[in-house]
Amino acid sequence: MEELTESHRFDSELAALLTRFQYHKDDITLTAAEPRPLPSSAYTASTAGLEAVFDSSASLVFVCYDDRTHQMVNPIEVTLSHAIATAVRQPTEIRPDGGTADFRNWSADGTGRTDPAAQMDITQTVAAQQDPPSFGVVTPHNAQRGALETQFPEAITANTVEKYQGGERDIIAVSATVSDPEFARREEQFILNPNRLLVAISRSRLLTVVVCSTSLFEVAPKESDRLANGPVWARLFTQTAGTDPTPAWSGSLAAFTGNSGSSHASVPVRVYPSTDPGGM
Repeated sequence: MEELTESHRFDSELAALLTRFQYHKDDITLTAAEPRPLPSSAYTASTAGLEAVFDSSASLVFVCYDDRTHQMVNPIEVTLSHAIATAVRQPTEIRPDGGTADFRNWSADGTGRTDPAAQMDITQTVAAQQDPPSFGVVTPHNAQRGALETQFPEAITANTVEKYQGGERDIIAVSATVSDPEFARREEQFILNPNRLLVAISRSRLLTVVVCSTSLFEVAPKESDRLANGPVWARLFTQTAGTDPTPAWSGSLAAFTGNSGSSHASVPVRVYPSTDPGGM
């Protein structure tokens, strides 16, 4: 018998994606609130690449790049995550619960119920008076967490999957970190575990941004029962963006961040918002 489980954290688009990715195997269908687009006042995108991340109204966005060399620390993902974090309107202080920008329950008649277009207009009108969205980064490795924290202000948290389990933020960036396929295979139980990935991408209230190398899409678990599902990261990407997606934006790392001074400035980067294809 199919079990219906309602989430009050994220919206219906992410709930459907999480169901397709993993929960349907246990006959669980997640249900949630209507889509909650991120208000334009919650971020300031200084480049077209960053605008593609935040302006898509998607609940999950992939920021992919081409690299096959990094293991437990990845400076490319530090640079990408820092650019994404910098675009988010920053809180002036840390909020004990991780904070939430209350962008979701406004309505014209005060009932808390409205159509998406009206809600969007009202949200953008009042958002400037609301708390800024909370932002955090989830990563599998402590070494990457340390590298990220050196780039972030105190109000932004970077932590491992284990530390974030049960926690939440308005916007979450997932730094996959590993881009070396052979290293990923050696860390199969760590990097290729779908349940760990599920925890990482489900920590957000409004938007999840997955930052990863395209090299992870070719890495599959060794066990035959899991191999039948295909490479874990590729499966999530396909269920998010489709089987042959066109990126919403593509260019170099320098073009994405607006900073040509990085040692990895020429690395190709592409942005793929979720398409919410529906169904399973």
